[in-house]
Amino acid sequence: MSLNTLFEILTYLSPLVLFIGASVGIYYYKNLDTITKLLLFFLIGSLAIDVSSRILSELFKNNLILYFILSLLELIVFLKLYHFLSKNKKLVWTLGIIGVLYTLTESIYLNANNVALFQPYAKALTPLLIVIMALVYFFELIRDEEKLYKGEAHYLSLNSIILCFFALEFLFLLPINFLINEGSYLAVYVLMAHVLVLVLFYSYLTYFIWKHGRNQKQ
Repeated sequence: MSLNTLFEILTYLSPLVLFIGASVGIYYYKNLDTITKLLLFFLIGSLAIDVSSRILSELFKNNLILYFILSLLELIVFLKLYHFLSKNKKLVWTLGIIGVLYTLTESIYLNANNVALFQPYAKALTPLLIVIMALVYFFELIRDEEKLYKGEAHYLSLNSIILCFFALEFLFLLPINFLINEGSYLAVYVLMAHVLVLVLFYSYLTYFIWKHGRNQKQ
């Protein structure tokens, strides 16, 4: 089995995990709190974008515009999430608004028809902004032990996973355009690692939704 074939197989794991996560969330929907519903919305939106990207790729051989839509989805969902969790709402909203405005501006002026020229910095900026939001909340939890005793302890692990995922996402996306445009074979390994991290992240969110929904149902 060639490396490209293995990569193609791995790409189908992502929509499969997203579908399972969305199904679990819909089943337990009545038992989910606001935070978990936001994660469900993120999985459903990511699934819709994943499927749409495959359809556009087949029909028009170009699905690059969906990078901006995915960036906006991530920004909106995690802006809302940290709006509910963090005390520093002004900073969270400032970061979110900067990200949304930059993504919209870049989507207007960037050429999405030329793959070689397509270098969306918004897709790298988005995870960086979410990492900052996650760090802000992380330090809030460290400083305020009372928040942990008030029922926010289970959000510590969620925040840690979000922090790790988007930090890795940022590191993956910075060099990927250069590697692809240079024809580097290393790009395939980077893309495979990125897909695996995505699948693990979606799997954790699915588990989080399932565990939270099941516990509330009992």
